Amino acid sequence: MSFQMRSIALPYPKRIKRFSFLKKNPFCKILFWCICYLSERFLYVLLMIFALSGCKSEFTQFNEKALAYAKSDSRIDEKEYNMLIKEFTDSEDKGFKQFKDDNGNIDDTKLVYYLLKYLNAKKVAISETAIWQPQPATNKEQTFNINVFLENSASMDGYVKGVTEFEAAIYNLLGDFKISGICDSLNLNYINKSIRYSKKNALSADIRDFIEKLEPSTFQLRGGDRSVSDLKNILSTVLKTVNNKNAAVLISDFVFSPGKNTNAQDYLNTQGVGIKIDFAEKLKAFDLSVVVIQLQSKFDGIYYDKTNNDIEYNGKRPYYVWVIGNKNQIGQILNKKILDNIKGGYTNKLVFQSIKASSEPKSKILYRPRIGEFDSKLLAQRIITNASASKENKNKGIFGFNVAVDFSNSIHDANYFLDIDNYLLSNPKYQLQVEIIEDKNDPSLSGFTHLLKLKTNELRDGFLKIDVVGKTPSWVNTSTSFDDSNILSDKTEQQKTFGLKYLIDGVSDAFYPKSGSNTINSISVTIKK
Repeated sequence: MSFQMRSIALPYPKRIKRFSFLKKNPFCKILFWCICYLSERFLYVLLMIFALSGCKSEFTQFNEKALAYAKSDSRIDEKEYNMLIKEFTDSEDKGFKQFKDDNGNIDDTKLVYYLLKYLNAKKVAISETAIWQPQPATNKEQTFNINVFLENSASMDGYVKGVTEFEAAIYNLLGDFKISGICDSLNLNYINKSIRYSKKNALSADIRDFIEKLEPSTFQLRGGDRSVSDLKNILSTVLKTVNNKNAAVLISDFVFSPGKNTNAQDYLNTQGVGIKIDFAEKLKAFDLSVVVIQLQSKFDGIYYDKTNNDIEYNGKRPYYVWVIGNKNQIGQILNKKILDNIKGGYTNKLVFQSIKASSEPKSKILYRPRIGEFDSKLLAQRIITNASASKENKNKGIFGFNVAVDFSNSIHDANYFLDIDNYLLSNPKYQLQVEIIEDKNDPSLSGFTHLLKLKTNELRDGFLKIDVVGKTPSWVNTSTSFDDSNILSDKTEQQKTFGLKYLIDGVSDAFYPKSGSNTINSISVTIKK
């Protein structure tokens, strides 16, 4: 801005008539004009500072938008997420560099992590699942080989004599794997102390041949040491085949066979510890997951009890299918409903998954029904305010509320979340009941799978944390036999598996060590009176 005298000068007589001394003193006149000039410059600088202070950076605007979106409903939906991305796709603001890779592409994982950290710091209760994220496209590279191992120890002969539910279920299972679209190669194997036979890249005709020839004579023909079921060795052999390109399916009755001259209890303890070590070692270097389903089939043959006595048995017996792979492989198998669609169905199911960090499923506190009273204004942030216990005679002194939760993204069976033994509450004064949400017509419950009902007779201000923990499900205990010598006369023994608890506990202790945190999912609620 060039200096012009007229830009600041008024007509001379008016300008200096109050300062007559300027007429007589040239030096004072020059000083006066300098002061006027500098004042104008200073005013210009001040105006620029005020103008710039009113302009927010693009990164600041991005944060404010994200905060506004999350505050409205404790969620950032797909439209809002894409609007946020649009804010910085072409921006040069340095604040956005943390969300981009070396090629300048958006890294959604980094962006979601930042949003969680920023919004939680701003006291907005929001979970990872409440932030919409683009799903990676399924492509050929995500397919993998499925290696099937069928135990052919002598104890398995009774399942393949004649036409059985066992054969129908396994045929159906292998066929579904073959046509699933996730299977690069289906490889069929017999196993006892070692892998005895392999059919690589089995075709439909090979699967049919594999099943139709399932007879005790075929098991015998495949050879190997069929006298003892060394389950620790079998599992160790199968685990070694599992990697990011290969998942395994192990089919067996999983009955421990200690042998005649072996102390059964010592044998079970030793096998359980050995299994725990093998799985713990695998977990150190691999994102391992395991699904176990229990099925039932006709059995006609020789049953070998804990002392290896031969018992002729004809009736129903349990057997098991184990699926072992990484989290992605197991997730794809479960999403395809391959195990759910198995012919004849399964009796029970359990899942083990490596825990790197607990996840927070989508959840919300319901305003009704409730026991007692509370305000609804902060429920979207999972904060209950103005809470008071019931004054009605039926529930006098009790305070209760319900939390709707979506466990649909979990690889655990829906029934796992019905077992209250699988929950840990930070405040033991609360009682918990869990129900599956059956009412699909209630809009307030849309998108949620389970209802957690909580109540207490000691209402206090505080923080309630509801953890879902990884552990051995209760059905394993009821399915375990500790003495199978009277299997013919005891009908309950006929539906049990000798030593099953030691086997499953060994795997469970590897996945969920007692010294560490076994929290799979976590939900938090703040309660204020």
